[in-house]
Amino acid sequence: MENYYQYVTTNLEKLYTTQIDKMDEAATCIFEALQNGGRFLVTGSGHSHMFAEEFYVRAGGFAQVSPILPNEFLLHDHPLKSTVIERLEAYAKVIFDLYKINSKDVLAIASNSGRNGMTVELAKMAQECGTKVIAFTNPNHPAGSKSRHSSGKYLFDFSDVVIDSCTGPGDAYFFVEEANTGMGATSTMAGAFVAQTISILLAKKYHQAGLKPPVFKSSNVDGGDEWNKELFARYYGV
Repeated sequence: MENYYQYVTTNLEKLYTTQIDKMDEAATCIFEALQNGGRFLVTGSGHSHMFAEEFYVRAGGFAQVSPILPNEFLLHDHPLKSTVIERLEAYAKVIFDLYKINSKDVLAIASNSGRNGMTVELAKMAQECGTKVIAFTNPNHPAGSKSRHSSGKYLFDFSDVVIDSCTGPGDAYFFVEEANTGMGATSTMAGAFVAQTISILLAKKYHQAGLKPPVFKSSNVDGGDEWNKELFARYYGV
């Protein structure tokens, strides 16, 4: 377990030291989109949906977030549904049209492999219409696997800002002899760190512009519900 601990902390250290500028660039894109009347859209399929959830309605999180998390992207209906859906390139148009993605928006997409048809096509469609695309992915992953998109390209090919997850091939890369395979996937931990870092950087950009950052408090601390009430009304209509 000490070896795994060192493995995780080494990955996070690499993530911070090599990707902090990219995270700041992502925060700038989000800030500019929101100030120009656009939305901050965030999505991911399978376990990558947790990247989107880490941004959305989180204690201490940024309030102005628009998640794309339809049931078919999640895992609770069927263990294989999200895997099948994210490989259907044509399904990207369904998502693009339903969520009315447009040139004012910024779209963050999490996919560690960055190879599946729907994910790549959604980024391609968004970028072609003028949306800024932020990718949280492993751009080195394709070295051992072919794209499932008709163009032969990957998520990072259609992204304006690429944040490297700094995971090993296939994510579960910590070899466990007893299992004779890799375990200990790190993309979820890395994604949570990236989401929280971007949120903090975004709050700082609001402050630097003389604006009050719309940040949630925990609903489980005294005064949290009262603090959050205005934010829910302003950004979510509830």
